[in-house]
Amino acid sequence: MPTHILVVEGHRLVRQGIRSELSDTDGVVVTEAASGAAAIAAAAEQRPDVVVLASELVDRPGTDVCAAIIEQHPAAAIIFLSEHSDEASVRAALDAGARAYLLPDSDDLDLPRAIERALAGESVIDPRAAAALLSSRGGAQQPKLTSQELKVLRLVAEGLTNPEIGASLYLSRHTVKEYVSHAMHKLEATNRIEAVRKATALGLIEGVGPPSGETTRSRRDTLVYNESVGPARNTDLKVTPIKIDKLVASPDPSAE
Repeated sequence: MPTHILVVEGHRLVRQGIRSELSDTDGVVVTEAASGAAAIAAAAEQRPDVVVLASELVDRPGTDVCAAIIEQHPAAAIIFLSEHSDEASVRAALDAGARAYLLPDSDDLDLPRAIERALAGESVIDPRAAAALLSSRGGAQQPKLTSQELKVLRLVAEGLTNPEIGASLYLSRHTVKEYVSHAMHKLEATNRIEAVRKATALGLIEGVGPPSGETTRSRRDTLVYNESVGPARNTDLKVTPIKIDKLVASPDPSAE
């Protein structure tokens, strides 16, 4: 059976140009729609294999049309044509169900090949659009902590209490608690131990060696809750040695 392609573009000359390019391919049937409403109706009636969809139409955004078509015809491979390469635009189209995101002004644009790949189940994204996605994803993985917040976390990793951290950095206990709370929020951690683990995993803080004169049982590999009388708040918890990758509750060392 021939491959049915629906071209959705508000500008007649552009639409006819796309149709002409695709009609040169054997085994292809091309139909057209000039608006979002017409495209949704045509997709429901014709059930095309592929929809080449412009991002901007006269009556509604291309992302809305994309989502509407996918809702009624999930098997359609939608090729989204857009002049925008920013992360938000690319993400909106992909979230709406587009299988390909292409920039018409790209020198490497090969629409027939992109359609072929999309029909094979591939996701096809212009290199500039892909770079925007990767850049935003990388930034999301690296929370921005201030130098003071990092200093406090390093001392938390060493097992110091808030008063001890305050004495070391010449800060009040209240200020230390604020820095710990801010770091926990930025790292999306529920307690100070998780904050240290996440910061270490992200490379924001390095392993902390033992202070001068301390035994070779380094504090840098250790973290645990100390049991105390009454519930402790996240920002007040004291941490003392235990393997960081095997975080478990430990009895009070003073009871030994």
